[in-house]
Amino acid sequence: MIEKDLGIVLKRINFRETSLIVSLFTRRFGKISGILKGFYSSKKEFTASMDIFSLNEFVFYPKRSTLWLVSFADLVRDFSYLRNDLEKNCVACKFIDTVNHVLPLWDRNENIFLLLNAFLDYFVSIESRKALYIFFIKFLNLYGLRPHFNACVKCHKELNRDFFFSASCGGLLCNRCKHEYNDSEPVTAEAAATILYIQNAGFPQVLRINPTLKCEEEISGLLNGFLSHHLHPNLLGKWMTADYKR
Repeated sequence: MIEKDLGIVLKRINFRETSLIVSLFTRRFGKISGILKGFYSSKKEFTASMDIFSLNEFVFYPKRSTLWLVSFADLVRDFSYLRNDLEKNCVACKFIDTVNHVLPLWDRNENIFLLLNAFLDYFVSIESRKALYIFFIKFLNLYGLRPHFNACVKCHKELNRDFFFSASCGGLLCNRCKHEYNDSEPVTAEAAATILYIQNAGFPQVLRINPTLKCEEEISGLLNGFLSHHLHPNLLGKWMTADYKR
């Protein structure tokens, strides 16, 4: 059966002299691996350059094997600003590398597709640090790994002050429950409230937040610890630490 879908290019590898193998994140089929046979032989079916980050319309043949045949590719949006801004290019690579490495093949998640596409679209006018922590907080929501910031994750007590965060536990802890986890650390009310707002706010309204630099650094540290514990060590690197200068 032939299918048509929108997809973002996550990775590309040359195959032999004329063909291309790509990792695509599609709207309806999730992440797929595809081969574009004869891509470098100027076939009229391939009007897209297949650059990393680019959004394209594809025609392909789903099958049981991991590599699907892509017979048509047409460029929709290339996000060309990323080619002229090294910092934003590096941050955008964090977005697509995470999607490529965390999501399994054929695991459809249309909301994550829309999130990634929206960030590539709006990123041109967003400061890099802000875009990064908002993206990953939203990504964790949609991936099903949302850290708990509504109440104490252990005893479910409502928290007004003196609360702590544990990456291993997956959220906030009260003053009593913090002793059960060696990695618990104090959290300011501003950082906790900002993360909770980002989790619940719609897009693009969430981009209007303007926390202090100190709050951003605290959020970055908490998020980096959580991602390192649950997904991959040092997933965000220097972009989410106090060493990164805006």
